[in-house]
Amino acid sequence: MIALTSVLAAALVMAPSTTPAATSSDTGVQVRPVKLAPHVVFANHYSLTFGLEEVPSGDIALFFGRALPALAPTRAHRRWALGYQLTVSVGGADRYALSAFTHRHHLMAVGYSVRRPRLYVTIGGGIAIFAGTPRPLPPGAWRPSVAEFEGRLGYIFGPRRHRRRLAGVVGGMARLGWNAASLEKAPVPQIGAFLGLLLR
Repeated sequence: MIALTSVLAAALVMAPSTTPAATSSDTGVQVRPVKLAPHVVFANHYSLTFGLEEVPSGDIALFFGRALPALAPTRAHRRWALGYQLTVSVGGADRYALSAFTHRHHLMAVGYSVRRPRLYVTIGGGIAIFAGTPRPLPPGAWRPSVAEFEGRLGYIFGPRRHRRRLAGVVGGMARLGWNAASLEKAPVPQIGAFLGLLLR
């Protein structure tokens, strides 16, 4: 009897934790609980951004992160992922055409819904490094760096997550950066639009 009790207790501990089915406030129907296990999240954004110059920049951003456990284990719950985003920008939107090639390194939070409303949100910050300038710099010259914040607001289109993890995203973005190294008097904004893929 003691051995049987021990086996049952071990089975309960190892079983995945779930909660009773939640009821959607919009439809009044029950939403089936899902597992809370974290998973890998990947996003690929292609953006066209405009700054102070007339010539825009083209951006390619890659986000690698891990989803946080959901607070409420339902398909309608919004999930958040934390990770690293690498962005490569080519064009004239950065700092008065000071840099034709810029690479960005951001710590980013990505929020996505697996059911309607299909709202897509990213917010984060980091640094931008000017890797190429129109005029050659003297040997050993430093490349100016910019501290900046970046955010996106968009719409997720395609199959729902319980059918397919891969979906498309489209929306707008904004970026605000300050070049402290060059004693910039005010932060410089950038705005743009993006289109991409989301593996959630």
